[in-house]
Amino acid sequence: MCRLKYLESQGDLLGPLVFLDRLLFLIPLVVLFYFGVWHPKLLWLVLFGGATLFLLIYTMPNRNGVSLAIDYLLRRKESDLTGT
Repeated sequence: MCRLKYLESQGDLLGPLVFLDRLLFLIPLVVLFYFGVWHPKLLWLVLFGGATLFLLIYTMPNRNGVSLAIDYLLRRKESDLTGT
C-alpha cells in the first residue's frame, strides 16, 4: 500500500479554482473596460457578455480539472501527499 492521499480536505480546491477564474476571465475584462481600451456599443456588450457567460459555464469541468491538477502538483512538490 502506497498511502497516497489525493485530497485531504475537499474545500482546498476552491482557492485554485477562484484564482484560475480571476486570471483567465475577470482580469482581461477589467483591463478592457476600466482602462478604456474598449468602448463597446450595447449590442457588442451583450454579445460579448453572453459569450463570456457561455464560456464560463461550458469550460467549468475543464477549469475544475486544471485547478485539481495545479493543487495536486503543488502538494506533490511540498511532499504533502505522502502518508505518515
